[in-house]
Amino acid sequence: MPTVMVVDDIDVMRDVLARLLRREGYRTLTAGSGQEAMDVLAHSDDPGKTPPDLILLDVKMPDIDGLELLERLHADMRWRNTPVVMLSAISDTHAVHRAEQLGAKAYLVKSTFSVGEMMSQVKKYTGYLPH
Repeated sequence: MPTVMVVDDIDVMRDVLARLLRREGYRTLTAGSGQEAMDVLAHSDDPGKTPPDLILLDVKMPDIDGLELLERLHADMRWRNTPVVMLSAISDTHAVHRAEQLGAKAYLVKSTFSVGEMMSQVKKYTGYLPH
């Protein structure tokens, strides 16, 4: 069973996405900021912990924004090959283009994406077909 990490500073969004993923059969990790995500990832190699197979990442966060975190992930050998799907309220072409340059697999805009579209991306990049 794959593990999906949800990184979003909006508690309700993070909780709803994690609950939806668990209902579909995924394990979840959550973080409310870029720094918290880095901390969780730093300990995901510990015995008994599971590193994420996919990261759903918000762009606009108060400490380390999603684009900076994406850049850090892809600079680190441990996380370079972990697929990242951006999930953000920011829809400007600069942010989308920058995310693509940094290696994001997809960029979904919160105001327009459907749950089905998000789950399709999750299934695609984890290779897991639940239930």
